[in-house]
Amino acid sequence: MNIFDPFDPLRAKYVVNSDVATKALKREILNILGSYVGWYDPFCELIQNALDSIEERATQEEKNYIPSIWITINIQENSLVVTDNGIGLDEQKFQSFLAPDFSFKSGATRGHKGVGATYIAYGFNYIQICTKTNDFYAIGKMVNARKWLYDDNPSGNPKIKYDNSGPIDTMFNQIDKGVSMYVKFDKNTHPKDLDWIKADNANSWLKILSVKTGLGAFNPNPSINVDLTVINKQGIKTNVSQKGIEYLWPHKIVKKAASYKQIKEKREELFNKDKDPNNLPSYLKNLDIYYDTFRTNDLQNLVKLDQNELDICYKYKPSVYFSYAYSVSIWNEFNKSLQLRNNLKILHGGIQIAADNMPQGESTQIPLNRNTGRQNQIHFVYHFGNCSADLGRKGFHSEIIDFAKEVSRKIVDNLLKNAKKFLKPNTGTPPDIFREKEIDDWKEEMDKYEKSNPLRLISEHFFLPIKTISITSKPSREQDVIALFNQLIAGGVVRGIRIMSTNERFTYDGLYKIVIDDPITNHTYNKHSNPLGISKDIINQIKLPFISKPRIIEYKYTLDGLIEDIQDGSKNSNDIELVVAWDTGESYVGNYKITSLLDENNLFLRQYHGITHIMTNITTGQKEMDLIILEELIDFLIDPEKTQKQQIKKYED
Repeated sequence: MNIFDPFDPLRAKYVVNSDVATKALKREILNILGSYVGWYDPFCELIQNALDSIEERATQEEKNYIPSIWITINIQENSLVVTDNGIGLDEQKFQSFLAPDFSFKSGATRGHKGVGATYIAYGFNYIQICTKTNDFYAIGKMVNARKWLYDDNPSGNPKIKYDNSGPIDTMFNQIDKGVSMYVKFDKNTHPKDLDWIKADNANSWLKILSVKTGLGAFNPNPSINVDLTVINKQGIKTNVSQKGIEYLWPHKIVKKAASYKQIKEKREELFNKDKDPNNLPSYLKNLDIYYDTFRTNDLQNLVKLDQNELDICYKYKPSVYFSYAYSVSIWNEFNKSLQLRNNLKILHGGIQIAADNMPQGESTQIPLNRNTGRQNQIHFVYHFGNCSADLGRKGFHSEIIDFAKEVSRKIVDNLLKNAKKFLKPNTGTPPDIFREKEIDDWKEEMDKYEKSNPLRLISEHFFLPIKTISITSKPSREQDVIALFNQLIAGGVVRGIRIMSTNERFTYDGLYKIVIDDPITNHTYNKHSNPLGISKDIINQIKLPFISKPRIIEYKYTLDGLIEDIQDGSKNSNDIELVVAWDTGESYVGNYKITSLLDENNLFLRQYHGITHIMTNITTGQKEMDLIILEELIDFLIDPEKTQKQQIKKYED
C-alpha cells in the first residue's frame, strides 16, 4: 500500500492558498451542497460512481471480468459504504477528484459534472476512501469537512489523511482493483438518521434503491452483480444478492399484468378471424396493471406531437414506460410491504424522469384535465438521452419537464382512455381482504343454514345388493366428476367428508366439513379392507368427535382447469382445501409437486379418509391443497399393487 503525506484536495483547483481563495471555494462548495436536497442523494452518488467505474472496466477487459458492487447500509452505526471492483483511482485522480468541477468521466457516464464527489467529501463529517489499481493502493480518510464549511475561523482546510486502520469494508481486501467509499451520517448531515424511513432489511432496501438510484437502470444491464447488506438498529444483519440492474417496474410486482402491445395484437388477431375483439382470453382481462414501454419512434407514431415535442424527440431520444394500476391500493400495498414510516411512498402515481440510465429527482404529477383520479393510478418513467439533471439533483430544464407532462397527458387521454375495461374492477377494498371477507361470510351463512335445515338419510343398504356404483361410463366433464364423487361418498368409499353446499354463482364450487367419529375403524387404515383410511398414529391424536370448520372444495375434470384459474387470478390457491378431479392433467408440472398417498410410503401424510394426493408449491415448499384423483383412486381399489408401482413411476421417478 502507498503511504502518502496529508494533502488538501482543493489545491488541485487553486494552487494559491490564500484566505480569499479559501472563502471563494467555500461559497462554491456550499452552492454545490445546496443543490443536493434529496434524502437518497448520498446513495445515488456512491452507487452511480461505482456503476460508472465497473462499466468502464467492463469495456476494457476480457469476458471473464464480473462487474460487481457491494453496498452496506449500517443503520445501527448510521453509515453507508459502497465498494466496487472497477478501474480504481490512480494517484492523480485520488488527490484531485474531490475538488469542485474536477471530473475524469465522459458525458456518456452517469456522473460527469464533477460535483458529486465534492458533495460526498464536504457534505459529511467522516468519509473513508480506499482505492486500488495496478500500481497504486491507498486508504485515506477526511474528518469534519462539513463543520469546516461553516467555521469562519478554521485552523486549516480539512485534509485527506493516510488511514492505517485498513478498509472499513473488508470486501475491499478481496478485489484486485476498485474503490470503496464510506460515509458516516450525523445530526448535521442530510440524511441525519438512516432509521428515519424505517426500512430495516435488505429486501426492502433493494427495492427502494431500484427506484431511487442507479440500481434502477431504465435500460437493464444483466451482467452486474449487486450484493446488499443491511444491519438494522438492533444489529441484525440481512443480505440479498441479484444479478443485473434495472428499474423496479411496477408490472413485475403484481400477479397479473399485460402490455398494450399484447392486447393490441390479440384484438387484431381476433378481428382478422371474424371474432369479437373484445372477447379477450382470461389472461388479458381483469389485470392488476396495464403497461408498456414506448421508444422514440413509437411515441411519434402513437401520439400526436407538436413541432416543439418533435424537436425534443430528435434532440433527446426519449423513451417512456407506463404502468396503469387498477387501483391505488397496488401502490399502497407495495409501500406498506416495505414497512416504511407512515405516508412515505416509493412507488406511486406520477411522472419520474430518468437520464444517464438512472432515475433522477422527485416525481411530478400528471396534469390531467378530466378523470383526475387517474393521476394517482398511473406511473410514468421517462428516459432522456443526451441530457442530465441540473447541478446536483435539483431537476431538469423546463423543456424536458413540460414534454413529459404534456406527452403523459396525451397518452392517458388517448391511448389509455379505454384501458379500464382490461383492468380489474376497482372495489375500493384491497383484493385479498375483500376476497377473504366474502369467503368467511359464505362459510358463516352455510354453517347457519346447515344447522337450521339438516338433511339426514341413514341406511345399511347403500351399494347393496348390487355392490356397484350406478354410473356406467368414465367421466367426460366436470358434472360427471361431481356425480361420481357424491356416489363414492354415499357408498362409503370415501368417508369423513360431509358436503355442506354447492354454489354455481360464487367463485368456488362448494363447502365441506371433515367429520371423524365412532366407529373409528371406519376411518382406520387397513391394507385390504380400508386402503383409503388414516394411519393409527394419526387416529390416536384425534379427539373424537372431530368436526372441522367449513372448508372449500373445487371440482374439475382435470387439474389443468384449476391451474389456469389460479394463474389468471380468478381463483386463489390459498382459499382451496380440497380438489376433486378425474385426472391430474399436465399443467401442474413445473409449478407444483404432487405426492401420492396411494403409495404406502406416504400414508402418514393422509390427514382424513379418502385423500389420494397432496399438491405442494415447488417454489415455497408449502402444501397448497388436498386432492382426490378419481381415476387413480378407482384403479387403486381394483388393483392396489399395480397402481402403487404406477404412482411411484409417475410422481417419484
